[in-house]
Amino acid sequence: MLPGAGGGLNPYLRLASYLGRHYSVYAVRAAGLLPDEEPEDSVAAMADSAVAALGGLVPDLVFGWSLGGTIGWEVCVRLADRGVRPDLVIVDSSPLARPSTVEADEHIRKVILGGLGPRADEQTVGRVDRTFRAQVAALADYAAVREYAGRVLLLMCPDNDNDFDGRAESVRRWRELAPDLRDGTLDADHFAVFEPEHLDQLTDEIGGFLGHDRAEVAT
Repeated sequence: MLPGAGGGLNPYLRLASYLGRHYSVYAVRAAGLLPDEEPEDSVAAMADSAVAALGGLVPDLVFGWSLGGTIGWEVCVRLADRGVRPDLVIVDSSPLARPSTVEADEHIRKVILGGLGPRADEQTVGRVDRTFRAQVAALADYAAVREYAGRVLLLMCPDNDNDFDGRAESVRRWRELAPDLRDGTLDADHFAVFEPEHLDQLTDEIGGFLGHDRAEVAT
C-alpha cells in the first residue's frame, strides 16, 4: 500500500483490515516524516524506494491512492522489468503532470495538516509540510510514459469533486498505458474515499476485481 500526499498511513487502516483477509499487507510510508530524513523530490525516487523496501518480497497486489497510485504505477513498471506483474489498484490518480497553483496546493495542504489533529507538535507539522511540498513539486514534473501489461483497476472520484482537475484526460491516458485495464467511478470525493460510509463501495470494487466475495469492513 502506497499513501497519498503527506505520506501518512492512517487513512488506509480500514482498507488494510479488508485486504488482510486475503493478503499479508505491507505499507510504505513517505520519506521525510522522521527526524533527520529528507523528502524525495521525484516520483522515480519514491518508486525506487518502495521497490527497495520490498526486499525479496513479490507482491500479488499493489494499491495506491492519489500520489500513491502514481507511485504504484512506477513500482509495477519496475517489477515488470523483473518478470513480476502484480495486480494494481489505482484510486483517483493521474498519469499526467499535475498543474500546481497556490490556491489548490494550499487547500490540499490544509486538509493534510488538519488530519494530524489539534495536538500535533511543531516538528511533526514541519516535516509533513516539507514532505508535502516536495511531493507537489515531484507531481508537477511527472508524466507516466511506460505501459504496464498487468491487470489494473482504476477507480476515479466524481468529476464534480474539485480536489482533482482533468479526470477525463487522466482516464484516457491510463487506458492508453494499461492494455488490461478495468475502470469505474466511486461516489466519494477524493478525500472521503476511505471514510466508513464509502468504504463498502471501495472494497466491493476491489473484491470484484480480485475475485473475492464481499465482506463487511470492521469500523
